[in-house]
Amino acid sequence: MALSKERIGELALVVLLDKLEKDGGIRLNPKEVRRDIANSAKSMSIPTLEMAQFVEVLVKAAYERTVTAIGSMTAGPKGE
Repeated sequence: MALSKERIGELALVVLLDKLEKDGGIRLNPKEVRRDIANSAKSMSIPTLEMAQFVEVLVKAAYERTVTAIGSMTAGPKGE
């Protein structure tokens, strides 16, 4: 059974998030991020707006995973 384009996109996001967790690599300097988005979009022939929207989804998902992991550390056992 062939994968739909939507499913391929979902899988690509999961794979990228996994790679980011293992390798690191998200910089949070706004100027650098904007420049990287523009340069990557240009080199891949992707509209800059679409690349920026994708990066926003990626960074938010990575942030949520990180906050969830930290939350599990700080929650402690019940009753504390």
